[in-house]
Amino acid sequence: MRFRSVLFIPCGNPRAMAKAPGLQCDALIFDLEDAVGDLERDAALVGLAQILKGTFTATTVLVRIHPQYLNAIHRALKDATFDGIVIPKVNGTEDVRAVMMAWPKMPVWVMIETAEGAANLWEIAGLPLKGLIAGPNDLRKDLRTRPMSGRQDIVFALSQIVLFGRANGKVVLDGVYNQFRDMEGFAAECEQGRSLGFDGKTLIHPDQVAPCEQAFGPSPDEIAWAKAVVAAFEGTDAGLLAVNGEMVERLHLDQAKTLLSSRG
Repeated sequence: MRFRSVLFIPCGNPRAMAKAPGLQCDALIFDLEDAVGDLERDAALVGLAQILKGTFTATTVLVRIHPQYLNAIHRALKDATFDGIVIPKVNGTEDVRAVMMAWPKMPVWVMIETAEGAANLWEIAGLPLKGLIAGPNDLRKDLRTRPMSGRQDIVFALSQIVLFGRANGKVVLDGVYNQFRDMEGFAAECEQGRSLGFDGKTLIHPDQVAPCEQAFGPSPDEIAWAKAVVAAFEGTDAGLLAVNGEMVERLHLDQAKTLLSSRG
């Protein structure tokens, strides 16, 4: 299962909700947190419960909850069918346990959006979670950074999310890019996210899906390299070979197989 493109759907926006079932992306996150005002919350829950009765083009459907309204959300969605809960602004393990008690069999994702959450990543990532999601906007707010070119102000925290996620076998997702009409800047950030080791990226607009999936998928050159490495090791027990002028080991064979399997 791939998580290259993960699109947020604001539950307070009926038009966006109506389009959600047909959107072609790897995953959807129906957002009951930042995207829903207090006066919209009841109607948003009713609308979400209704739409979750249908079918979706996306492979995975997630719901980002507002922890303050956990009980109300659980009552509204306890009979709904979806694939996981996203918990925002997780600072530590206790923020996760209450949700796991409410939905004991539901896959859980957590968002790392605070300095405290980043500092506690080892403990958080050690929980039985599905994945970790970076929240760059709130992270910048909490760290009091100024946005810098190449996200230099938060790249350490982003790398920590990948590091502790990988160490604990989790899916790791990069955060949103706010300037949804700046496709050049978006493409550059996708490339950076993939280079840092993220599996995919959360999105705020359908137009971001295609370039995101292209960035987080293997390029033709990478596919050619992977096929050459796999072919070179076929039928041999050698630990080290030369492939097209490059010395490769069996760790590169593992990388090549992973890359080829990521094509879906």
